[in-house]
Amino acid sequence: MPSVSKVLAGAMLVSGFAIGTCLAATPTSFKLVTKISLPTKPGHGDWVAYDPGNHDVYVSLKDQGMAVIDTKTNKVAHVIQDIKAPNTMVFDKDYIYETAAEGSGAGKVNQVVTISKHSWKIVSRVTTKGTSPDGTFIDAANKKLYVASDDNNWIEEYTLGAHPKFVADFPLQPAKPENGPDVAALFNGTIYATDDSDVETLDPNTGKVGVLANYMLKQSKFGGTKGMIWDPDHNAIWVGTTNHVIYVVDPKTLLIEKPIQETAGADAVMADPGLGLVYAFQSGAQGFDVYSMKDEKYLTTVSIGMKGPTHSGAVDTDNHDVYLYAGPAAAMYVYKPEVQSAMNAK
Repeated sequence: MPSVSKVLAGAMLVSGFAIGTCLAATPTSFKLVTKISLPTKPGHGDWVAYDPGNHDVYVSLKDQGMAVIDTKTNKVAHVIQDIKAPNTMVFDKDYIYETAAEGSGAGKVNQVVTISKHSWKIVSRVTTKGTSPDGTFIDAANKKLYVASDDNNWIEEYTLGAHPKFVADFPLQPAKPENGPDVAALFNGTIYATDDSDVETLDPNTGKVGVLANYMLKQSKFGGTKGMIWDPDHNAIWVGTTNHVIYVVDPKTLLIEKPIQETAGADAVMADPGLGLVYAFQSGAQGFDVYSMKDEKYLTTVSIGMKGPTHSGAVDTDNHDVYLYAGPAAAMYVYKPEVQSAMNAK
């Protein structure tokens, strides 16, 4: 298979495209507009996702359960309690697929938990083949659900619907990882997975690894390469890392086009195409970094001002609010880009 064993930051292929959907003014300040108390204890929760279909934000809570926030009222609308060690979730028009990830060992729960968006009740539980199911993503066109298994170094494929069925597993590289895979995603018909210090592509039809890039990152207990987003306007992928650098990467070769500073190691990476912004959520910075897609540069850091995990968040791409899981406060902090007040006044 084609491989990029070492991707050097000095060999950058910097692009200079423009995003037509961006506003002329790029916001560099953010106003805290509300704090939403979550039905959980302070500490490490996990994934946060915005659903544009119903304008809800989904939150994996600490230790157990998932909360649903109505972004129209910024209140917790539903709580689904019986999900142990909730990790990440993904959704289609009818269901949310949340992973329960207690890990290896006797009696540990490792499941895909399917929740109806109509009744807000759990409709099925499927035990995963591997343990510690982590990143989830969907191929809606082909009705496929994918789940990365941290402990087994593979991606599992399931059918979509009320009762997902296991189809296959796709082994990842390296063969003997130090930390294993984190989140993965499907961009433009190709699966992109992060694993240790690597990013690799997989063909969803065959499950075979295509291009593998090792960025030679120092491994922490949380790995090296983390969350990522695809910028289709610039045909680039942004890859967060634990090494205080976020990479802008060519999606075909996985060569680094540009390294950009992170205030601290990132976990989740999200985008707001309407404002042309990328957000990297970071526990070490107690908040999130903000970047310009168009200029491929760091803009600012927004901090909650207290120590504790802030490694996950989401963006309401309809009104551009940023939802940050403030772990030490057991709350969702909602920030509005300052450009919004000027935009709404027009």
